[in-house]
Amino acid sequence: MNKAMRQSGFAYIAAVILLVVVAGVCVALLRLSGTQQDTVNQAVLGARASLAARAGIEWGFYQLRTGACNAAPRQLTDVEAESGFRVTVSCSFLDFSEGEDSAGSPVAKRSVRVEAVACNSGGSCPSFDPAVLTRPDYVERRRVATTCTMGGANLC
Repeated sequence: MNKAMRQSGFAYIAAVILLVVVAGVCVALLRLSGTQQDTVNQAVLGARASLAARAGIEWGFYQLRTGACNAAPRQLTDVEAESGFRVTVSCSFLDFSEGEDSAGSPVAKRSVRVEAVACNSGGSCPSFDPAVLTRPDYVERRRVATTCTMGGANLC
């Protein structure tokens, strides 16, 4: 009888240790699930920002074709209303001569750089405010495209 009483408390200790281990595994799985969800959210925001920047590039090329693309940065309010991302588009030009044509005249060319920046900040885009840049949900994507025009033609 004495021996049975000494062994009766061992099951309680094993059960408590088992419960602590199971609780630790559950906490680790919950934290992993939360981290995974944050990663997926960031990936979705990044993809949306990239598509908004691409829309800005396409808008810039359309403006270039109509002759309205200028160096002053321009905010696209339609994209912001639809996607929630503020898009800023700017164009820069570099005129140069490349060789001569058959008549001996210089061949004038123009290199055009269209830059689009998309971000989900409430202020200016791109943002330089440290309070905005350090937010965990802040996303910014920049796309740059260049083309070359020659004497009224679209491409070199």
